[in-house]
Amino acid sequence: MALPVSIEEAKRQLKIELDETNQDAEIVDFIRDAADWVERYTGHILEARDVVEHFRGFSPVALRAWPILDTSEPVVDYTPGGGVPTTLDAVLDMTTRPARVLPASGVFWPFIDSQQAFTVTIRAGYEAPDDVPRGLCRAMLVLIGAYDADREGGDILAKAEEAARRLCQRYKRHTL
Repeated sequence: MALPVSIEEAKRQLKIELDETNQDAEIVDFIRDAADWVERYTGHILEARDVVEHFRGFSPVALRAWPILDTSEPVVDYTPGGGVPTTLDAVLDMTTRPARVLPASGVFWPFIDSQQAFTVTIRAGYEAPDDVPRGLCRAMLVLIGAYDADREGGDILAKAEEAARRLCQRYKRHTL
């Protein structure tokens, strides 16, 4: 898999000749940093991979990661008081965003402590770079430009982050 902004797109954003390679490693870092920012802000996973989310106790298991393939199967792991790691049967409910993970039919998750920690592993993200909404890619390009122009993290970066927030707003999951 590949991130949705290529090094060529980033170079065009930065007005760097495509055949100039002395900054390639730094530009790749800018791309990764911008992707991380967009993922953290929106919950959209830009490059398909297995994602591990952490939860506690009896609360509903609402996944932050998006998109999730409807063929994905959640893996719920926890370590009870005895110390032996255990995997629990679970199903994925994709009828709303956020997607939810529930005990499989007829299964009871044996948590006896509201502070019981457990993890959910799920395959999430866009399978192809072209599947990523262009607004998220545009936000990445705005951030990449700011990372290059404002290496100290001043006003340019702050304005770029605000612009990126506006570009990402419609893709962000809103909670009350």
